[in-house]
Amino acid sequence: MFAQDFNELGYLSSHRALNHDLPTILMVHGAGLNHAQWNEQLTGLRDHANMIAVDLPGHAMSAHHGGDQSIAHYAHTLSELAQELGSEQLILAGHSMGGAVCLEFAMQYPDQLAGLVLVNTGARLKVQSTFLEQIHDDYPLFVRTLAQYALNDTVDQDISDQFIELLMQSERSAVFNDFSSCNSFDRLDDIGEIACPALVISSDQDKMTPPKYGEFLAEQLKQSHFALIEGAAHLSPMEQPEAVNGAIISFLNRLNGH
Repeated sequence: MFAQDFNELGYLSSHRALNHDLPTILMVHGAGLNHAQWNEQLTGLRDHANMIAVDLPGHAMSAHHGGDQSIAHYAHTLSELAQELGSEQLILAGHSMGGAVCLEFAMQYPDQLAGLVLVNTGARLKVQSTFLEQIHDDYPLFVRTLAQYALNDTVDQDISDQFIELLMQSERSAVFNDFSSCNSFDRLDDIGEIACPALVISSDQDKMTPPKYGEFLAEQLKQSHFALIEGAAHLSPMEQPEAVNGAIISFLNRLNGH
């Protein structure tokens, strides 16, 4: 993997320079997380696409980026990165809050996109008020509570530990801004305007964004395919990476007419 940056926006890339014979998948992490949640996709899909996992402003390698931490501004920042990358076939992939950023990007910058991959997300992402309170009042308790809520009971301990570590690495203010932005995000009424092909991935055990969220997205988007991942909760890219990667490979094949 190659660490790179653009205007203090840090990201990991599977290729030192883009292979223009391949599509480019720009992966956007969830609230309070960072690029590392996509490790299994960075390695597992590198033969199928240029894989790029970005850190949004205020997170990990982009901690010193001065951009506003909101879903609309995240989308604007990624639009600037997309122009810099210059890929002729750009696919935006987002998990949870990252999926909201992808939807916002598709609404605002449709000409830059060849496709969307929307993972464990929805057109509206309401957040429990107790989560927002815990971030301020007792951050370690928030992290433990979120891990119990976001992961299923049978998940491997190492995955649970990785998730907790990602959250503990984050600045509390950035986590609060992320979850507040999720709470105010609402594109229920206009996502039908998005025209590019989309893969919508949900998980059968996801309590934070249940499958009905993904089913609604798939119904509203003009060109969509819905995939349900079994045996995963809210963190399907980490919990069931082979199934997620397989769904993405199938989507790439459909885009290429295979």
